[in-house]
Amino acid sequence: MINCRDIFSGPGPVKKALTVYMKYILFTILCLTACVCRSQEAQGTDTVSGMMPVADILVKQKMAALHIPGFEAAAIDGGKIIWTGYYGYQDLKMKKKVTDKTIFEAASVSKTLTAAAMMQLYADGRFKLEDDVNKYLDFKLVNPHFPLAAITFGQLLKHTSSIDDNADYLGQFWDANHGDPVIPLGTFIREYFSFQGKHYDQEKNFYNYPPGSKAAYSNMGIALLGYLAERITGTSFERYCKSKLFRPLEMNCTGWFLREIDSLTLAMPYSYSDSLKQNQPWGYGGFPDYPAGGLHTNVQELAHFLIAWTQQGKWGNVQVFDSKAIQTLTPDDFLPAFYTWSKYTTGHGAVLYMHTGKANGVSSFISYNPVDKKGLIFICNGDINTASDWKALIDGLYGNIFKE
Repeated sequence: MINCRDIFSGPGPVKKALTVYMKYILFTILCLTACVCRSQEAQGTDTVSGMMPVADILVKQKMAALHIPGFEAAAIDGGKIIWTGYYGYQDLKMKKKVTDKTIFEAASVSKTLTAAAMMQLYADGRFKLEDDVNKYLDFKLVNPHFPLAAITFGQLLKHTSSIDDNADYLGQFWDANHGDPVIPLGTFIREYFSFQGKHYDQEKNFYNYPPGSKAAYSNMGIALLGYLAERITGTSFERYCKSKLFRPLEMNCTGWFLREIDSLTLAMPYSYSDSLKQNQPWGYGGFPDYPAGGLHTNVQELAHFLIAWTQQGKWGNVQVFDSKAIQTLTPDDFLPAFYTWSKYTTGHGAVLYMHTGKANGVSSFISYNPVDKKGLIFICNGDINTASDWKALIDGLYGNIFKE
């Protein structure tokens, strides 16, 4: 998610100015287009499927340099997983190694699943992208600076809704791990967006420009989509995803909340302390705006989703997503303007759809080439903080695994 839990994470208070700066930095990173379920420690025993020695070396070098305890990655090609790599530790104190059962927090990579869920409802004719969301809400939602301008589903998916992330309020959730959220999604959304809401702030919750006029990454806009799904379906977003996404995609160890996950498989998030010269655990966390970043999963199960998305919506013999809806959200030619995902050009010239994620002590990445349908995913329980480090990992892994 783009804010202090999506970029340069680390202990300390959230500041509004810093959050705005971080949004700019991650947009720069994103647009680099030219459930059976300490650095030395990260160099422990690895479980690696396939023979990708150069990729393995790259991962280990980056883990050592960035003090990342544990890391897992997967690559897909031709509708199949062609490589997985598991490195280091999911828990340093317990000396528990990362395996194919290890579950990580996916952070903002979660948004790709939330968008996919919405496109299922779109394909079923439950809403139109140009619909005013007020048609489906139980309260009135407008940007108070432009009360006559509609906020639409398409704008939420494109981050052009003019909805801002009020870090002065949201920072209490983003800057510390408190376990599963205790505020129901509907209550959280109404308190933030309703005129009568306890946390409604017309200056901090909205930008001073009309909906549809500019792009600005919005976690709360994606969280709102999760609530809209609840209003449309009459069930919780958590249950909808389990029934319509996770089960048909055989993502049996994946869930939005910690209570759904086998605690023995969970990777502890860590941030490295320069002063202490060691990694510090964050504990396990969750956020009330969970459709924007609360997914817990592993790379093999995320690969199920990515395979279906790149194979015209099919996982095995099950049609999970409508192929036309996929093309609406992420057209193969990137035109007309796409939704939710970002565009990235590797150093080898491959043009990808991609999304990064960053939260307290976790970093994540998902991508695919819409032409050849090759894709790459990785998640780790450490911090990747700079554009150069992201680019080195993405380009290095992509180039070596796919021999670009």
